[in-house]
Amino acid sequence: MADRATQIFNFYETTIANSDFSAGSTSFEVASTPTVDGTNGITSATTGNADTWIYLVIDPDSTSNREIVVVKTHTSGSTTFSDVERDYDGRQEAAGATADTGVSHGIGTTVRMAVLAQHIQDQNDRVATNITSLTTAISDFNTNGAAAIAAINASSATAMINNATDGTAITVDTAADYVLVYDATDSTAKKVYVSQVAPSVEVHPFLVMGA
Repeated sequence: MADRATQIFNFYETTIANSDFSAGSTSFEVASTPTVDGTNGITSATTGNADTWIYLVIDPDSTSNREIVVVKTHTSGSTTFSDVERDYDGRQEAAGATADTGVSHGIGTTVRMAVLAQHIQDQNDRVATNITSLTTAISDFNTNGAAAIAAINASSATAMINNATDGTAITVDTAADYVLVYDATDSTAKKVYVSQVAPSVEVHPFLVMGA
């Protein structure tokens, strides 16, 4: 199948109207337009956007004439379907019809939106494609992340210090503010409180005044 969503809507059933849908024809008219809620028309289908296409079954209750078609062009609210791909699953061709032409369906023939294997297959393909894309993205992230980490050096640390927000005017809270240190015990960078590095020292005023 294909990586596409296609449109699906509930309780749509109508009949072919105005003229027969002949074998090989790529457009037909119906008695009523499909809706999303019984009132509002579905999204218009356009040939260039497979996510807007519509699977329909013509004569679904006939074991010999049922035919799956894909409607690629339809204006919301219209009763005309065009750019129709015929005999989508090859059922009629397997029964002897010319390839891709389907069979003739007369005025009054039932047209139904039915949940089909093609809907599920399309979604499976869509999921598989997204999983592949996600796997690639994760792999790229891991590769690029590892490369970025490996590229950190002394100049990186210098740049981090030089580009940090200037805090030279703040009062350092030795009990709550952090600094980074390299712990040689287990070769790991760690955040520690300032007080762990340089505990606060009370300076007696007489020591300050004497010189």
